[in-house]
Amino acid sequence: MRVLKFIVDGQSIKKDPSCDFSGLVPGTKGYLKVQIKFSDEWKGCKKAAIFGSVGREYAVPLLNGVCEIPEKALTWRVFSVKVAGIRDGYRITTNKVEVLQDG
Repeated sequence: MRVLKFIVDGQSIKKDPSCDFSGLVPGTKGYLKVQIKFSDEWKGCKKAAIFGSVGREYAVPLLNGVCEIPEKALTWRVFSVKVAGIRDGYRITTNKVEVLQDG
């Protein structure tokens, strides 16, 4: 199992600079997870990571900031990650960040 780490500050998501994103290979299943750290604006929100690839999106609920990346998002060379959160009368989303699978 490999964990890709991201940081969300307000509506901005970025790769955690302490995490190695090299050597990813398309076509994995059940191997890659994300771990996301959130700023205070996200407190109390139900959160989902949304993975995109070739014009399609796949939303996965986050449990304690962690989820598995769906197989369908890992088929191609590039996939994107963004996050959405909701609580009573409040919705917040982030930009997208792309991840390159170069293997």
